[in-house]
Amino acid sequence: MTRLITIITTILILSTLAVKVSAADNKATEIITATGKSLAPDSRQTVYEVTCTTAGNGSLVVKGLISEGSVADSLRKALAEAGIEYVDSLTVAGTDQWATPLISVACLRTRPSHAGEMASQAIMGMPLRVIEQRDGWTRVQTPDGYIAWVTNSSIVSRTAEEMAQWRQTPRSVVTAIYQTRAYNTPTASGVRDVVTDLVNGNIVCPTGRTESGRTEIATPDGRRGWVDSEAITPIEVWADQPFDAQKILDTAYSMEGTPYLWGGTSIKSLDCSGLAKVSYLSNGIILMRDASQQALTGTRIKATDWPACQAGDLLFFGNADTGRVTHVAIYDHDGNYVHSSGRVKRNSVDPKSPSYLTTPFLHAVRIAGNEGSKGITRAKNHPWYF
Repeated sequence: MTRLITIITTILILSTLAVKVSAADNKATEIITATGKSLAPDSRQTVYEVTCTTAGNGSLVVKGLISEGSVADSLRKALAEAGIEYVDSLTVAGTDQWATPLISVACLRTRPSHAGEMASQAIMGMPLRVIEQRDGWTRVQTPDGYIAWVTNSSIVSRTAEEMAQWRQTPRSVVTAIYQTRAYNTPTASGVRDVVTDLVNGNIVCPTGRTESGRTEIATPDGRRGWVDSEAITPIEVWADQPFDAQKILDTAYSMEGTPYLWGGTSIKSLDCSGLAKVSYLSNGIILMRDASQQALTGTRIKATDWPACQAGDLLFFGNADTGRVTHVAIYDHDGNYVHSSGRVKRNSVDPKSPSYLTTPFLHAVRIAGNEGSKGITRAKNHPWYF
């Protein structure tokens, strides 16, 4: 009889503990979900991969990866305030590991695989924050905050100290509007003399040597080559340009006919928001990655007020019923705009124009005068560059 009472008592105790653990698990899950929705709503900008499980000994375990320390701190605080006891197995990405692409254009993917969807691109010399590394791939964050995976063969890893030194090193930006090349000697021009191709926006380090109208430069991985001196500009000059709508449009028009590529953000090939990014970067301005993100920046202009649009404004198109943005273009004048849709081409927002497209025009935004506001950053003011 005594043994039976002991067994029953033990069962009741374990049942009570199980109920408590289950309640704590449910509460923790609610807090984890609420914190993610509040502080990490966009997975393109913040890694928030947190789960709650019960260990074999019955203890509650909160684990996963968070890219931002402030978000992790808020989650821990919320769990503590709820009185939840748990094993903290969270991994928080640091800010001491960096990388830069060593090739003119590096492809960024949604998962660590060459079969993964291409999400964006990073160009030579662009500073990238390292989030995590896995099986020959690195999860990085670009200067506009976008997070994706890049194969290790496309980048050079750098410590915080090395990046600090890089920011103090004389650098130049490739400002040639068309793709150019660095050669192995000051006078070489043969197809077998190429060291690397270079595209608009690439960052290289001049060695101080000039000859025959060329400047010797070093790539992020230390290769040296000679590029036409007029094709590069000191980074501080490039970064300190005044707003120039015509330069932005010239860059866009120079790519007319260039094929559309989902995830493309370089002059080699690009998608619609990539065209806006590349064109604005030529003017030293960093825009958000996707059209839906760009649409939330700047000064909003109603679609019906399009005659008031100015050169350089961004036009957004999409679903008229839901307001969902799916496309962006760069406005020029008199209703005309340039965009990437199948290829880079020209169309009009004016219903009376023969080049008018019927895709619903939702609204426009003005970037000019809004540099420094959320999602619109002058390179000279970005701490990753200087």
